[in-house]
Amino acid sequence: MKIIVCKDYEEVSKVMAEKVVSIVNQKPDCVFCLPAGNSPIGMYKELVKMYQEGKVDFSQMRTFDMDEYAGLKPEDCHSFIYFMHQHFLDHVNIDLKNVRYPDACAEDLDAMCKQYAQDIIDAGGLDIAITGIGDDGHIAFNEPNSYLLPRCHVVKLDEATRKQNESAFKDCLTGVPEYAISTGMEEHMKTRNYFVVCSGKHKAPLLKKLFENDHIDPMYPVSFLRMHPNVEFIIDEQAASELDEEILNYFK
Repeated sequence: MKIIVCKDYEEVSKVMAEKVVSIVNQKPDCVFCLPAGNSPIGMYKELVKMYQEGKVDFSQMRTFDMDEYAGLKPEDCHSFIYFMHQHFLDHVNIDLKNVRYPDACAEDLDAMCKQYAQDIIDAGGLDIAITGIGDDGHIAFNEPNSYLLPRCHVVKLDEATRKQNESAFKDCLTGVPEYAISTGMEEHMKTRNYFVVCSGKHKAPLLKKLFENDHIDPMYPVSFLRMHPNVEFIIDEQAASELDEEILNYFK
């Protein structure tokens, strides 16, 4: 486990994009588990820029979306696959045949999740995954619970998670969906290159709780990453502001 402290969100985005490009250049057909949300938008912007500058070729890369809201069609502007096209996929030379995402409108969501998990296995597993940390410690949509699930599954979203995401649904009469589809903890733990991005003062208590407590707690899902063999936290100075110098030096 490693912590890299950057000056601000812009630097976090650039460092994260450079790490992705380095992996893609080493393994052009790598499998990238794509995150949605506010945290990776800057990274996607940098990836598009680096592609336009001829620094990376995405034509062989394969992708799986990390999660999705249940019941949303791909063309719904609130869906994560819509987000991916808007911020990344439509601006680079990826082959859309290599883009996979959960079928959030499948008649049998459990069967769809089982197949999605198998598709990840058949692809050889995930080479890259990037996540933020939810206000309740969730990663992807692996919500705090007495137990966590290993592979892709349907999850009932906590009120804290729905509240955290309600600004994205302010124009939607039904609000944030009650259910979502998420990759599972086994899929995250087996990812060969795992990254967590955090920026802003509001993330500082979450990181403090993670690094100053050595408990592996399903009620704080991000804590499972303490067991990951290759995880890097790319955070800005504000997010790192409550971490002791001893911790920062230990995980440097």
